[in-house]
Amino acid sequence: MDIKLFIDSLIEHFIIYGPTNSLFSRLRYIYYRDKLNYCGGEFGSCSGTYVCYPHNVSIGKNMNSNRNVLINGGRDGILVIGDNCLIGPNVAILATSHVFDSIDHPITNQGHVGGEIIIGDDCWICANVTITKDVKIGKGCIIAAGAVVTKDIPDYSIAGGVPAKVIKSRLDQ
Repeated sequence: MDIKLFIDSLIEHFIIYGPTNSLFSRLRYIYYRDKLNYCGGEFGSCSGTYVCYPHNVSIGKNMNSNRNVLINGGRDGILVIGDNCLIGPNVAILATSHVFDSIDHPITNQGHVGGEIIIGDDCWICANVTITKDVKIGKGCIIAAGAVVTKDIPDYSIAGGVPAKVIKSRLDQ
């Protein structure tokens, strides 16, 4: 293995998985600011892209996101976004959800359950989409504006609706 590649990988791992103190928060800010191409404002501003729990998030190369995008790995989730993805404005990608089994306790006190979201390479997530935990969106997919993705979407599909369903395949064009 190339020593430079090894050292770069080690530094990246240390920044992403490091402690949650102010120094590492700043390093993560710099790491993701340079990695994300975003529209409008500085990373973390009201019009930018927010990455919550970045130690559980992996973002591929050349991802472009618009304003007001929430990428949330959650405490117990895993979120992977492939290379060359486009994410429109007002998108929420949420790898955890609230536990609400007990009616004897407030939902806010019941914790979260983690899941996994995998978004393949070359996907376009249009405006106002919500992607919930335990979903795999295949390579080359387009998710139509306003969709709520709750189930897997196969490679090269165009999906839309609430809940999102496959409308057609891009391979059939």
